[in-house]
Amino acid sequence: MDANKLDIREFLYTPGRFFKIPDFQRPYSWDRQNVNNFLEDLEQVVESGKKHFFGSIVFVGEGNENNIIIDGQQRATTVILMLTALYHIIKDSPIRSSYHPDNILSNYLFNEKDYYQEKNRLKLKTVTSDNEIYQNIFEQKLLNVDAKKSKIYQAYQIFYDYFKDKDNLERYIDALSNFQIVKIFLDGSDDNPQKVFESINSTGKPLTDGDKIRNFALMLNNEKARKIVFDKYWSVIEKELTMVNKDYISDFFKHFIASKEQREIKLDQVYPEFKKLFYSNINDQNDIVKLEEFYQDVINYLDYYLFLKFNRDEDNDYKVIKDKAFRLNFLKIEVYFPFLMRVLDEYKKGKIDIDSFNNILVMLETYFVRRILCGAANAGALKNLFVTLHKNILAYRDKYPQYKYDDICAYILLDKNGDARLPRNYEIDISIKNMPFYTQKKEYVQLVLSSIDDQNKESKILKGFTQDNDKLSIEHIMPQKLNEAWKNDLGSDYENIHQQYLHTLANLTLTGYNSTYSNHSFNKKKTMEFGFDSSPLAINKSVNKFNKWDLAAIEERNNWWKEQIDKLWKLPVTTFQPDVNKKEYFFIEAPIEGEKIKSLTVFGKEYICKNWIDGYAIIIENILLNNDFDADKLEASSLNKFLSIDPSSMTSSSQINGSIYYYEKSLSNSHKKEIVRKLLELFDIDSSEIMVVIQ
Repeated sequence: MDANKLDIREFLYTPGRFFKIPDFQRPYSWDRQNVNNFLEDLEQVVESGKKHFFGSIVFVGEGNENNIIIDGQQRATTVILMLTALYHIIKDSPIRSSYHPDNILSNYLFNEKDYYQEKNRLKLKTVTSDNEIYQNIFEQKLLNVDAKKSKIYQAYQIFYDYFKDKDNLERYIDALSNFQIVKIFLDGSDDNPQKVFESINSTGKPLTDGDKIRNFALMLNNEKARKIVFDKYWSVIEKELTMVNKDYISDFFKHFIASKEQREIKLDQVYPEFKKLFYSNINDQNDIVKLEEFYQDVINYLDYYLFLKFNRDEDNDYKVIKDKAFRLNFLKIEVYFPFLMRVLDEYKKGKIDIDSFNNILVMLETYFVRRILCGAANAGALKNLFVTLHKNILAYRDKYPQYKYDDICAYILLDKNGDARLPRNYEIDISIKNMPFYTQKKEYVQLVLSSIDDQNKESKILKGFTQDNDKLSIEHIMPQKLNEAWKNDLGSDYENIHQQYLHTLANLTLTGYNSTYSNHSFNKKKTMEFGFDSSPLAINKSVNKFNKWDLAAIEERNNWWKEQIDKLWKLPVTTFQPDVNKKEYFFIEAPIEGEKIKSLTVFGKEYICKNWIDGYAIIIENILLNNDFDADKLEASSLNKFLSIDPSSMTSSSQINGSIYYYEKSLSNSHKKEIVRKLLELFDIDSSEIMVVIQ
């Protein structure tokens, strides 16, 4: 490794130099604010003549001409975009600068020789998604709409607009001589360029975990291994997960690692967790067989992710279940991805048949829709359920091999309580009468309403909502603003009826003519052209049979919806029943009110407990002793009222053994459980680390 100081102008000026941004790097990502900050720094340098530290550029040399930039690509690309804009302006109006445009071209932008037989002789070759756009910018070709949305074009346009009316443009090029950089050259034989890369404190836009994984994966010491991993695997990942100004790499690896490890992975922990997973599978980076096995597994899970995320199935591997997967995806609830990625893997390996898979997708839709109908759609409470669900199913199946995967899955979902419960019919009945369903996410409302017409065929109506030209919209039968005709229909209690039922499921339907319905009377909505009476939609058959829309009609339609929900999202049935010798639960899911505690297992250690107060103290003490405990984070949270070094605000406090901390004792069991749940979230501790056995 060789490091020295120079300026960005000298670095870019070097004759014959060819800069390449490797394909595993992220696309150009500086936004308007980043570019404007650069221009402010540039103007200050022009005015003052002072030096400005611009950051570092790390590159690996392959010969004297070709330089692969592994860090600092954003800064280098930004300066070249600025020089490209200046070149275009000066070429069109040479009097704007004392520098001839051809000198700018040959010194900074273009190589006369055709190095490596590249058709493109520009000095900068950026990543695949940006390279063609930059070539078209340089050649001043017309760009399509998507290309104009790219960050690389937008940065160029900012520079062009900024300089187009200025004179003496050479001063901005000269000012680059005062933009100091640290140039770090890594020889291809250096032991671990990845560690050098990670230690650099970049002054540009922070790297995502996906960016870091890119670099880690493609900086193997073995050149042959690097080429195989990129050509066969990472080029596929890049192609499938990066598009103009959008990168799904971090998101994919978050779900992939959670699925493999079967525990929750936070987005900012994706990179370190990927490295752990990599090293647990790869002992020797020269072992190409192991590398290929590892990355082939990644590619397999990429296929599962693309199916779940985008409903992509180019080889028709999932034709039978594609519509059901589309319906789940429409809800934009991705908490189940780690589980279904495992199920897809089992299915592809022949360990789960298509009927079981189909049943699981039906179960999941039922699970989510019933929770949505009860206002319990919060996916945050379900993370632990779905990252551990496959593991828990297999544990039962190993013990009871006579039962099928989907039968055990149904048992587990039906057995959940608390925040992860599967609502029963009585809960549905109460909710659809009282909950303002229209205020839920639009996707939730669309799926429920469209299901009446889509139940006997593929989800044609639901798919229409994903198209910009779809005409169907959600309609309030009783309008949001009542006129005199509506008040008369509803009767003397119209205000209370309107307030209670306006946004409930009974008062909602679908129409292609929402704007023409306005707040017309119910009779006119029925009989007008394209009204309810002539609607081809099955959902409106439950509306047009009424002659008057009043409380009696609303209550009757409530009952109709109850029947439809029980038909469309019937509770799963299971024949599975494990032998139960003890009642063991995750602590945060345990039904602890009115129950007696027998024992706790915290971080793998079992404790016999006299009562819930003792159990609560044991949990708190173990969390304080956990290596990831952060006292500042606790003090800054709302939990410091219940667990703190200052007991003055507590009603009844007790000091934790061997600690300066006190905890609030005067709490209900449910309140204790809620505090434990929040502590687990605060310190990123998996809820499976705390188990309780109830007598």
